[in-house]
Amino acid sequence: MANSKEIRSQITSIGNTQKITSAMEKVAASKMKKTQERMLKGRPYRDMMLQVIGHLAIGQPEYKPTYMAEREPSNIAIIVVTSDKGLCGGLNANLLREVTSFARQESSAGRDVGYSLIGTKARSFFKSFGGNIISATEKLGDDPSIEQLVGSMNILLDSF
Repeated sequence: MANSKEIRSQITSIGNTQKITSAMEKVAASKMKKTQERMLKGRPYRDMMLQVIGHLAIGQPEYKPTYMAEREPSNIAIIVVTSDKGLCGGLNANLLREVTSFARQESSAGRDVGYSLIGTKARSFFKSFGGNIISATEKLGDDPSIEQLVGSMNILLDSF
């Protein structure tokens, strides 16, 4: 049986671990909030791009770019964006659960499913899960640049 000194030491150790975990959660929550704010700031740009694409689609019916042609897809690509670290609660687990569920639906509909992976957690998950990995990018950090993604996106576009 453990003596009282060992028990006190273990209680202190558990308390210290809880403090560290709490601090890590606060840092992760702060980073998530900053990322969400950046995404919200980008919405007007996204909305304008969708509007421009919509005008292009209906503006010149005789010219249809390859990516805008309507057709029944025989294969699809899923762009999976996860974190590089696991300090985001259930975000990665929930996201990967939804991705696998959607992929199963598409596979059962007779479509080939490919994945473009962004983030270490996505890559490690699909290493064990399997699947057609078209491209993978990891360790982008907190402020990724477009140059870091161009290679993966070009591979993805060339595949389709």
